[in-house]
Amino acid sequence: MDWVLVGYITKTHGLKGEVKVKPSLADPDPSPVQGVRRARIVEEDGSSVETELEKIRGQGGRWIVKFKDFKTIEQAEQNLIGRSVEIYCEDFQSLPEGEFYWFQIEGLQVFDEAGRYYGTVNEIIVTGSNDVYVVQDGDKELLLPMIDSVVKSIDLKENKLIFHIIEGLLEDYPV
Repeated sequence: MDWVLVGYITKTHGLKGEVKVKPSLADPDPSPVQGVRRARIVEEDGSSVETELEKIRGQGGRWIVKFKDFKTIEQAEQNLIGRSVEIYCEDFQSLPEGEFYWFQIEGLQVFDEAGRYYGTVNEIIVTGSNDVYVVQDGDKELLLPMIDSVVKSIDLKENKLIFHIIEGLLEDYPV
């Protein structure tokens, strides 16, 4: 995966080509994409055009974004409204050791400490205290709380998450 969906362009903002973007991230804070320059505008049919981000700022749960190649409200209306915005994954700011972006977690293969396979992470539920990873293997679903006593290791190079089985975790999981 090279490009990561970060939001949807909803309408123009001002006269100089800025647009409002509804972030697709669980947290609407634009910090993870601050300083990013490469962006891709994607049409509904999947075609896309690469451009540069000039600036991005948060405003009431939305982002105000200025793309380099779009300088007027008319250009923004014709070429941006209704499209999605993607960012090149390697352009995201580095995170501290042991922290990961959602796009790094989704798709990981999940194993317990004994090596038993449970499926892949296909969704992250953001809660007030900790994230919960939704792991699916066919029609089987496992909810893994992202807490130190459960998630033991995440290895992005191996595309693997290892977890510790705690009491009650597998009660509803068909064995």
